[in-house]
Amino acid sequence: MSEAREGESRVYIVAGEASGDRLAADLLRELKKDKKLRAFGVGGPMLKAAGQEQFLDLAKHAVVGLTDVIRNLPKFLKIFRDVKHDIAEVNPDVVVLVDYPGFNLRLAKALHAEKNGPAIVYYVSPQVWAWKAGRAKFMEKILERLLVIFPFEVDWFARHAPSLRTKWVGHPLADRWIQQSHAERDEVPCVALLPGSRIKEITKHWPILLKTARRIVQEERSVRFISMATDYEMRQRLEEIWAKYPMSGVSLDIITGQSLTQLTRCSMAIVASGTATLECAMAGLPMLVIYKASWLTYWVGRMLVKLPYLSMVNVLAGEKVVPEFLQGAAEPERLGKAALQILRNPKGAEGMASRIRDVAKKLGGPGAAARAASEVEDAIRQRKSLVVAAKKSLGDGEKGSGGGAQGA
Repeated sequence: MSEAREGESRVYIVAGEASGDRLAADLLRELKKDKKLRAFGVGGPMLKAAGQEQFLDLAKHAVVGLTDVIRNLPKFLKIFRDVKHDIAEVNPDVVVLVDYPGFNLRLAKALHAEKNGPAIVYYVSPQVWAWKAGRAKFMEKILERLLVIFPFEVDWFARHAPSLRTKWVGHPLADRWIQQSHAERDEVPCVALLPGSRIKEITKHWPILLKTARRIVQEERSVRFISMATDYEMRQRLEEIWAKYPMSGVSLDIITGQSLTQLTRCSMAIVASGTATLECAMAGLPMLVIYKASWLTYWVGRMLVKLPYLSMVNVLAGEKVVPEFLQGAAEPERLGKAALQILRNPKGAEGMASRIRDVAKKLGGPGAAARAASEVEDAIRQRKSLVVAAKKSLGDGEKGSGGGAQGA
């Protein structure tokens, strides 16, 4: 790897799954407004398209749950060593770690232990306020600064890691949202079926959602359904599973891209817990939240997680605004019955939607990527200043030693 050119800044970004790839790409586009900045790292196709000189597509290797992590441990240990070596070769001013805590916190620890290593900025905090609160002290020791996307996290870290520089930059969804406050719902009731984007989530959730759609249509034949695919590969996976289920009488469209604008036209959503629940919240959409994992992952999670809710909509509200159907409760008969209650009760649906819109307001306004970029740029400036000061100190020391020798 060549030495940095005069005035050049180097940032190394690590994003480990599709959601982090998109968020990091938004950040990088802001950073790239500085023409002298070069970005290296590992991520996915969106980061690469934004200008990252990519060492590895880490997003391809994303896994879900404890059993998947254990099964893929040798592969991830090798990736970890390779990424660490690549960072040493690049010698960046700042490393930006985006979400993906199982990998990125270990990487931060390893980089912090190195003499004269880069500044470390963490973007999107691990949910330590939900489980493993003790990790906050660990993060305080190894991170230069933490950029969070939920407002309550600033106060939480002020109590649990007061020396860690924590900044709320807002939620990136506010940047992506195309405001359609006057958009009308379709006359024909439409239900969004959102199984999640990871392979394991699609495998677990999509058959349940398809069967739920069939159950709804048995009683309300006019209802139609849509689903969202992040890319062609996901769309193909959804269609392959869909082909295995008889769906007579069910009108279902799978749409690629522009999910937020499509959601505004729906009547409700049945959605896997994750970022999609907040997308539905931005659309003011009544929803049922589901999640199903391996029983080992689920029970370990239940023992560790300290919050009463899984959905971030309920977490932000501090109460159950939307129903959650987890594990065995995520079955078509229950979901179909609950969905029909929403579809047949417009007044109740609007009441839920109103509370959901109140939650969405807590995500902040547009500009999250720009505010995050400003923090990274500040970290780069501070790092460069420290390097200059260290070189000057070293130079002064050498001059002093030389003068002493000549005097002798």
